[in-house]
Amino acid sequence: MAKNFNKNIIKYLGFLLLVPSLILNLFIFQKYQGEREKNMVLVTDVLDGDTFVTSDGEKMRLLNVNAPELELCGGEEAKKRLEELIKNEKVSIERVSTDVYERSLVMLYTGGELVNRTLIAEGWGVYGARKIPESEEFKKLQKKAKEEKLGIFGPECYQKENLDNPKCNIKGNINRNTKTKFYHFPGCTAYVPAIIEKFNGDQWFCSEKEAQKAGFVKSEGCFGKKYNL
Repeated sequence: MAKNFNKNIIKYLGFLLLVPSLILNLFIFQKYQGEREKNMVLVTDVLDGDTFVTSDGEKMRLLNVNAPELELCGGEEAKKRLEELIKNEKVSIERVSTDVYERSLVMLYTGGELVNRTLIAEGWGVYGARKIPESEEFKKLQKKAKEEKLGIFGPECYQKENLDNPKCNIKGNINRNTKTKFYHFPGCTAYVPAIIEKFNGDQWFCSEKEAQKAGFVKSEGCFGKKYNL
């Protein structure tokens, strides 16, 4: 009998431990759902390919869409495309969170179309890493945009070879997360797979000296090797 009593106590304690977890999960779910409630706003200005201003002066940024800076390859084109979609339009937004600049990060709809999805599908932005219900879909759309060489993934902004000046074949890459700058030349371990993403600030160089002057350092896969034209 004592044995059965102990079993019942263990079951009861397990239930008590489970209840707070269920309540917490419900709270998080409701909070997330609340954060994604839709509101109508009027877009009065577009600053670049992923940021816009509403009629009350609030700056908002599209969640999980990283468009090029205006001065980089594809930057102006990405801005123009976003203007075509939302400028001077009343749109529906879902506020998900804020960024370090206190801008609302939003999912934006116009005419029933999710603009975040459209820009990723057309290749005018790089998919961001934040986990959302649309994450897997966005990843697939970006993969397809790359395969079809759309937007910033076209040959002007996304290159493995310097077709304009083949002699200048040193690849200067910028890590998107750490902003570290490093370069590779033919013979370096990562040279062949390295891609020049001009929309991310990557560059071609004609000499190591030129790369170093621009703030790039030799990649680890290049040590012990010499660059020869």
